[in-house]
Amino acid sequence: MPIHGIEILASRDGLGYGKAVEASHILVDGYSMIFQWPELVAAQKKGIGAARDELIRMLTRFHDREGGALTVVFDGRSVPPSGEAVPTGIRVVYTRGGRTADAEIERIVGRDAAPERFLVATDDRAERMTAEALGAHTMSSEFFRERILDAACELRAELDRTTAKATAFRRR
Repeated sequence: MPIHGIEILASRDGLGYGKAVEASHILVDGYSMIFQWPELVAAQKKGIGAARDELIRMLTRFHDREGGALTVVFDGRSVPPSGEAVPTGIRVVYTRGGRTADAEIERIVGRDAAPERFLVATDDRAERMTAEALGAHTMSSEFFRERILDAACELRAELDRTTAKATAFRRR
């Protein structure tokens, strides 16, 4: 299911301009988000595993609201070091064998027959330029965070409306 109307920052010079695109698969550079988003920087006080788990929870809520495919890629081992199982509908990748998250994202985009279907969220300018050169769209971590927070607000509003309707129905 495509994600419609995501406004992204995409340009060939890596600086970006607002442009609405349709993407069916979002690729997230996990540590790029962890080291930039205030709520994840704060979560690092409990350890990097706690910050990863919180990011996965945030992305899962976004995915639940928006649909589509979402993959978060972390540099590291194939097992989450925190040891906590995080229920999710998204794909979580921990790179192996010295491969970086950037290299894994480039591999995923580069091997796909339709790279334009990808939206890569990262603050690594070189990674954004590489993803764009491969045909993907890109978004900064700050802009992606805004989209995540907007989706959370929309979900809360929907839940509030549903709760109000259910309360009114029960009062009949």
